[in-house]
Amino acid sequence: MSFRSRKIASKAVSALICVAALLAGCHRNPNTSYYGIAWITLTDEPGDYTSYVVTIDSVTLTRSDGYVATAVGTPEIVDLAQIHNIAELWSSGAIPDGTYVSATITVDYTDAAISVLVNGVPTAATSVIDYTTGAAATTYAVTVDFDPQNQPTITPTYASTSATLLSVDFNLAASGRAVVTDSGVATVYVRPFLTIGSLASDTKLIRVRGPLINSSTDVNTYTVYIRPFYDEANNLGTITLFSQPNTVYTLNGNSYVGSAGLDALGVLSAGTTLTAGYTTFQPDYNPLNQAYAGRFNLVYVVAGSTLEDVYTEGISGDVIARNGNTVTLLGSTLILNTADTFAFQTAETKLLLGPGTIVTVDNSSQPRLTSDAVAVGQHITARGICVNNCTAPLEIDATGTSSTNTGSVRLQTTELWGSLVSSAAGSLVMNLQTIDNFPASDFDFAGNGATAAQNPLPAAFSVTTAGLTLPAGTGAGDPLWVDGIVTAFGSAPPDFKALAVNNEATVQVAGGQLGGGASTTSGTQTCGVGSQVCEPASLEIVWGTAASTAGPFGSLTSSGLSINLADTNLQTAVIRIGPESIALSSLPATPLVVPTTLPVTQTFAPRYAWGNPATASTTPTVTSTTDLKTASNFADFVSGVQSLLGTTNEARQLQATGVYNRTTNTFTATSINVVL
Repeated sequence: MSFRSRKIASKAVSALICVAALLAGCHRNPNTSYYGIAWITLTDEPGDYTSYVVTIDSVTLTRSDGYVATAVGTPEIVDLAQIHNIAELWSSGAIPDGTYVSATITVDYTDAAISVLVNGVPTAATSVIDYTTGAAATTYAVTVDFDPQNQPTITPTYASTSATLLSVDFNLAASGRAVVTDSGVATVYVRPFLTIGSLASDTKLIRVRGPLINSSTDVNTYTVYIRPFYDEANNLGTITLFSQPNTVYTLNGNSYVGSAGLDALGVLSAGTTLTAGYTTFQPDYNPLNQAYAGRFNLVYVVAGSTLEDVYTEGISGDVIARNGNTVTLLGSTLILNTADTFAFQTAETKLLLGPGTIVTVDNSSQPRLTSDAVAVGQHITARGICVNNCTAPLEIDATGTSSTNTGSVRLQTTELWGSLVSSAAGSLVMNLQTIDNFPASDFDFAGNGATAAQNPLPAAFSVTTAGLTLPAGTGAGDPLWVDGIVTAFGSAPPDFKALAVNNEATVQVAGGQLGGGASTTSGTQTCGVGSQVCEPASLEIVWGTAASTAGPFGSLTSSGLSINLADTNLQTAVIRIGPESIALSSLPATPLVVPTTLPVTQTFAPRYAWGNPATASTTPTVTSTTDLKTASNFADFVSGVQSLLGTTNEARQLQATGVYNRTTNTFTATSINVVL
C-alpha cells in the first residue's frame, strides 16, 4: 500500500485563516509602510510514526496592535516524520514592522497519510481521528502565544542583519497518540501541538532548498529562490547562503570542498539548477534594533542531477536486501518530478542498479563510487525511471542506461543502535538491535560479506571506529548509538564504518557533527551544533485517549516536577532515547524533572509550553477560546500550568526533551510541553 499526497489549497482553508484572525483584525490597515524580513523554518519532535503526512497551509502573525500579517500563505505537503533531524527553511518574506505577540499555524489533516511501525513493518493508520470529538480529523488553526520575554520584533529593513528567524516546532509526541490493536490495526488520535520560537535551535541543521539564482565567489556566497520540501513550482522568497572553507559540495556526481565547490556551482545554469544546502544558523544580536538576526553557514551542499532533475523520479529508504543489482527498500518515499507530489510506501520497493549508476556520499569529498557501495543496511536517496509508470509494486530503474536516466544514488548517514559486545583500538563489536529505528530482523545481510561465511550477523556486528574514541565508562552490555556508512556490498567485514560513536550519556548531549568525530565528554555540549547523531531523551506521558487527570504531578514547584505514577488514568510513562525505551515504573523512584541551566540562546526557545489544543484551535465548528502559552522561564511555566490545571481542564499528555541521568535519576529538561 502506498500513500500519495498533493497540495490542495481550498476555500475552506482560506476561510479558517480569516476566522482565526477575525477578532485580531484580519482586514485592518497596518497603518505602516515599513517592512522587515521574517525567516520561517519548520521542524518536529519525533513520535511513534513512520510517516506523518499533512498539509501545513499557512502561518500568520498577530502584532501587538491586533494587525495580522501572513508570514507564509502557500500550503505545503510535509512528511513530518522525515524532518525531526533537520529543520526546513520554509520561506523568507516581508513583514510589517512591529512587535508580534502570537502566531497561528493552520494544519490540514483531510488527506493525512500517517503510518506506524507494527511488528517491524510500516502500517497505514486506518483512521485519523480528532482526539476530542472522535470525528475524522480535519483542519486546525492553532494559535500560539510567543514567550512574553522573547516576542519577535520586525524592524524596517531588508538587510539580513536585522531579519528575524521564527522556528515552528511541530511536536508529534505531544500531538495525540497511535493505538494499535492486537490484530495490527492502527488508529491515530490527533490534537496538534505546536510551538514557534523567536530564537534559533542550536542543535539541528537547516536545509535550504531551491533553484540557483547566482553565486559570488569574492564574498563566498550563493543565492537561491526558496522552494521548501518537495515543492517544484512556488518560490517563497530568496536567501543568501555563506560558504565555508570546509563546506562539501556534491554537484552532478562530483565532489568538491570550499571555494572549489562554489566555483563549480557558479558555472551551472541559474534558474534550473536545484540546490539543497544544509546549514547551521549563526545568530547575532543587533543592539541598534534590539533584535536577533544571523546568517546561514553551509555545512554541505547537494545540487544538480545528484539532487533532482526533470527526467527522473526520486526514492529514499533503507536497504533491507540486495540480490545482484536488485535492491529492496523499506520505509520508502517516492518523490515524483511533478509539482508537489510524493508518496510514502508502506510496502517494500525495488531499485535497479547497474554499471552506469553514479554513487556519492553526502557530506563527503570522496570521489564517486560504483553501485557496489550500496549495501544492505544503508539509508539512501536515489534517482531513476519508474518501471510500469510508478504503479505498485513500485520499482525504480537507476541503471543510468540512457541520456535521460542519470541513475544516481546518495549514501546518507545511517544510525545503528544496540549494545556493546567488545571493543579494541579502532574497532568494536555490537549486538545490533535497530537500523534507523527498524528492527535488525528486517534486514537480510546476505551478500554483504566477502564470502557467505562473512555475511554480517546482528549479534556480532563489526564496526570500524578509526579516529574515534569509545566514550569513557562504556562497558559490555551498555547501549551504543553509531552513525556512519555501511561497508560496500560484498566486502564485509568490517560491517560498518563509524563516523560517530556514543553511549547513553554522550548521545543525549554531545553527538558528533554529521561527517565528523564524536565527543567523548559527557555533558559538555548541548547536543552538538548541526548534529544528526544526537538523540536527546524524550519523557513521554499519556493519561489516555478518552481519559485525563486533574492530578498529573507528584510535585510541581519552582525547582522541578515529578509524575504521579499512582494515577489510575496513567497509560504510558516512558523515557525514550532513540529506539531505547525506559519505563518509569522500572526505575527505583519517579525521576525528578528539572529545568536546564543553559543560557536561553543555547537551546530552542520557548522552552516550555502548555494549554488545550482543542480550545486553542479554530476549526469549521469550533472557535478558539484560548491560545497555547509559552515561556522560557520555568517559574512562569509552573504558575501558568497551576492556574489552568483543574477538574475542568485536565492533563492528557506531557512531553519533555532533555538529558536523563541514570545515576541521579534526574531528567534535565530543555523543553516541557503539557497538553490539557
